[in-house]
Amino acid sequence: MAKTILFGTIIALVLLSGVAFAGMTCAADAYRNSCAGCSFDASGKMNQTCYQEKKAGGIACVSTSHAIASAAYAAGKCPGIDACASQLQSCQSQEGSGNDKADCSEGGMGVCFALSDSCVDKAALDCGEKPPDCKAPAALILLVVGLAFTGFARKG
Repeated sequence: MAKTILFGTIIALVLLSGVAFAGMTCAADAYRNSCAGCSFDASGKMNQTCYQEKKAGGIACVSTSHAIASAAYAAGKCPGIDACASQLQSCQSQEGSGNDKADCSEGGMGVCFALSDSCVDKAALDCGEKPPDCKAPAALILLVVGLAFTGFARKG
């Protein structure tokens, strides 16, 4: 019984630590949301109005997540973000099949958006953004290790 409770607690804490990182994937989340929430026509093309709405949400997410870099970019002082947009466009050109529905299923385009998120995170740091505070996830990891150690110590 104690093993089951310990295992459940560990799984819950790991899931919670994953949720803590979920907000930093603006472009990837916007793409996933467009694949899941936008309609496709008979030839597999995504509804562009819906896609543009999801894309705008992704851009708003980046602006909120990287407020300092967004302000620097607006002042023309953060060229790395333009490089990320160019990189995303290039990746989309290479990975895109012309059928949006198929692209959503295959995953290559999702990688493009995930790479874009990483690029923007790095560009934001280069533009004066402070790195995210990782104390909470680290504390969760330490808590999980401590609980596991306690569970094993009680067993032995």
